[in-house]
Amino acid sequence: MAEAQRGDESEFVQRAANRFAKRLRVIVDRYQREGRAVRDLLGEPEDLADRALLAQAPLASPWDELIGPFLRSEGVQARLHISRQAVAAKAARRRLLRVFTSDGVALFPAWQFSEGAVVRGLAPILALFSEDIVDGWTVAGWLRTQDPELGGVPFELLLAGEVDRVQSVARSAARSLAA
Repeated sequence: MAEAQRGDESEFVQRAANRFAKRLRVIVDRYQREGRAVRDLLGEPEDLADRALLAQAPLASPWDELIGPFLRSEGVQARLHISRQAVAAKAARRRLLRVFTSDGVALFPAWQFSEGAVVRGLAPILALFSEDIVDGWTVAGWLRTQDPELGGVPFELLLAGEVDRVQSVARSAARSLAA
């Protein structure tokens, strides 16, 4: 079983590397045709690869089991096809769930995205929790753990289409946390 999984992982790595190389070649060729210095624009190849992986690959964290994995802003940009400024604006308006590490790095739980969008019904629920009063970690924890009033995990119920029910309980939870 473990050997079969390694084979799948090797194929995954190979396919991802091939696609990255193909897309990078298109970008490099375009820059060269325009007479632009590739290293000036993209940096050193190793740094480019590191940045690309950090943007898309979820970061390992002790919180992964409950509310992770997490993406950085670049990963959100890639998933939603929006600018860095748009990510910051959506997060500031609580249209995206954002948490901050102890050193001030903004992270975004990856589970809030599905098929190039924020999960349906999540943004209005997030907007109920004022960032000035309730931090993202608290909201993420509430969304991913059993809620006695709902009789289930809010995020799972949201995915099951129970948007109104989850929103009603979220409104109550937001009021009690703000009190």
